[in-house]
Amino acid sequence: MAQIVVSVSDHENSMRIVNQTASELVIRSFVDQKKLIFPGVLLGLALLGLGLAIYAGELNVALILILGLLAALALSMLYSDLQSETLTLDQAADQVRCDRKTPLGNQTWELPLSALQEVSVETIKRRYKKNSGSHGTLWSYTLKFVAKDVPPQQLLYYRDGDSVKVAHQAIREFWAAIAQDFPSLINQPKGRGLGLVTSSAYERWRETTFAIQPEQAGGTSEERERVYGVLMDVGMLDEATTEPWVISMSAFLSGDASFFPTPGGGVVGLGSEPRVEKAAYAIVQLAQTVLPQASPLQDTTLPDQPDLVQFTLLTPGGTYSVADYLKRLQDPEKPLGQILGQFSLIRRFAEQVRDQP
Repeated sequence: MAQIVVSVSDHENSMRIVNQTASELVIRSFVDQKKLIFPGVLLGLALLGLGLAIYAGELNVALILILGLLAALALSMLYSDLQSETLTLDQAADQVRCDRKTPLGNQTWELPLSALQEVSVETIKRRYKKNSGSHGTLWSYTLKFVAKDVPPQQLLYYRDGDSVKVAHQAIREFWAAIAQDFPSLINQPKGRGLGLVTSSAYERWRETTFAIQPEQAGGTSEERERVYGVLMDVGMLDEATTEPWVISMSAFLSGDASFFPTPGGGVVGLGSEPRVEKAAYAIVQLAQTVLPQASPLQDTTLPDQPDLVQFTLLTPGGTYSVADYLKRLQDPEKPLGQILGQFSLIRRFAEQVRDQP
């Protein structure tokens, strides 16, 4: 199975469905003219500065270097922001095709529609520092395609997660509608890309976890910014098969906790054990101190990289997330490191319960 190899391009342009029939689906992105203003002004200032320096006879190496860096930054931003693409799924031609326009020319990739095995949404995050001094997270999204016996393919990245989700849903509905004409499309695994396959039991558990209300978890809907539950997802890699998977755990204010790997074999209702109940309560209390540095949850996609840890904080006022790599979280002096330690206790107990004859 071919898998997507990801490269990052930062785009905010929305994806729009421009044609949708029984045999063809066309999704297009458009250049956002407003995004061109800043790099255009930056490039103009760099050129103006160069012209003035030449006119005044004050041109020197340091000034050339500074103006060159400004111009290079502006050109890089313009190159990124001027890209657009059209994705076409054509049943009659048995083809998935992407036509991408860039300032340096057009690019095209295609693959047989009948070879398609998975289309999913991938997210990437970029950490940034807020004016308050705390850190936030910027999320970007792309559609990625897994196909059989063909090179991997991908779309551009977008910050507009909603339009990517709409496009993804339209593709899957189109795919399902034509599956009867392509036997190879029937009963494909429900992967989330890069070979990550989730069991139906895991999917049900995850949906139930997100549906739990504050009152069911020991909290109250009146306290809008009160964390009542925490979900932790950890990206893993099977060394024997090189296939990714995820370990997920939940903890609630009531002391209840669960452990569920994506392949299945989860253990729920662990809160009856006093040690687990205490750990779950501690996790939620610690999560409250982390809430100010968390960002509103944009996507429930699972981590697709080994050792990438994602914490999801549930509050009556909304759902928030914080993500980072394991090696940067293993600090017992910091709240996230302490949360990780408490979840490790829950995991050990869950594995003991699961391994009992």
